[in-house]
Amino acid sequence: MDIETLVLANVLLFALYSSVMVVNSRIVGGTRGALWFAASNLCRGVSLLLVGVRWVQLGPQHVAAAISAVLAVVGTMFLHQAFAELLERGTLLRGIQYGLVVLLTVGVVYFLIFPDSQVWLGAVLCGTLGVQFAVIAVVVFRFSGEEYGPAGWLTSLALVAYAAVMLLRAVVAARHQQPTYEAEQEKVFPIWLTTCLLTSGATAFGFMSLTTAKLRVELLWRAQVDELTGLLNRWALKRMTMKEIQRCKRKKGTLAVLMMDLDGMKEVNDSSGHACGDVVLQSVAGVLQETIRTQDAVGRMGGDEFCVLLTDTTLAEAMVVAERLRAEVGEMVIQYRGAKVQVRASLGVTSSEFSGLTWQALIDHSDGALYRAKRHGRNRVVAAGPEDAPAIARSARGEVVMMERRKGEPRDDSAD
Repeated sequence: MDIETLVLANVLLFALYSSVMVVNSRIVGGTRGALWFAASNLCRGVSLLLVGVRWVQLGPQHVAAAISAVLAVVGTMFLHQAFAELLERGTLLRGIQYGLVVLLTVGVVYFLIFPDSQVWLGAVLCGTLGVQFAVIAVVVFRFSGEEYGPAGWLTSLALVAYAAVMLLRAVVAARHQQPTYEAEQEKVFPIWLTTCLLTSGATAFGFMSLTTAKLRVELLWRAQVDELTGLLNRWALKRMTMKEIQRCKRKKGTLAVLMMDLDGMKEVNDSSGHACGDVVLQSVAGVLQETIRTQDAVGRMGGDEFCVLLTDTTLAEAMVVAERLRAEVGEMVIQYRGAKVQVRASLGVTSSEFSGLTWQALIDHSDGALYRAKRHGRNRVVAAGPEDAPAIARSARGEVVMMERRKGEPRDDSAD
């Protein structure tokens, strides 16, 4: 395949990738970095077209080469912006890209003013592009992480390979005074264009894969998090508790559960409106997150009810934590539209020492203790005790029934 055909193939693929990104952005909506990626491909495609296809050259050759050089580095800067925005690292190493674009532009102006020095334009351009692609590879590799899997690592590898080829071109271009220069150029040009063809494909595939992976992570996050408070929802908290239960069974550990309900929320909603109630819930969620340890978890069970999972915690230790949470919530004063709003909290506490290592028992017992706290005056902490025996029996019976159903065994109602 001759050089001009390789150039046209690259240009057509750049145009195709730009079109796909624009269409995908319009259909999906809100795809981070997609328009930057499309602009990058357009700039790089036009850059190649100006110097690689004879019948497209505009004006004198040195002017076309200068415009092509600026478009190439600007297009690469757009590619950096596309990945940085996709990975939500908008400012990372962006200053380097701006600096390289400015330096190359100054160099192009210098070469236009002093035509005799234009033989160095190719070396400067290739060196600049090599550094630019290496910087993009660092951004993609460093912030792909486990969430995005191999797609980010393979994309960064392709970018590193292209950066290496561009630096090789810079070395060859710098040897323009050597007698072997023409032969070396003939060898390196097809390698560069072929690498460009493969890299642009790998980069487009990697960008789409990272977009899909990021969307999947965001959907998973939304499925686990309460939208108003940012806390875990009931489903996510249950999953985390089940994992902790399995760990405790293996290591013979203990865990505790606190159930908390806000006193006076109905009055707040009735007097100040539900918007004020939402502010109160968000403020309480912030207090809970700031008070518990990093290894613990807190979720919103619904309404104004919260649940806290304390790992490696006994019942006595959990009571201390519950009292601290009650005091923190009670001392909280919320300013809303010039009015001061305060709420109190009632808490029910249980631990695996009392309830055993089952999700339903832990929830039922802490919930039973919570309602005893509400009945006995509110704004207090109550531990699960003998009064919760009916709840214990219901939890145990429910687990037996579920086990029977999972095994496919018929329930024996005569045992009731």
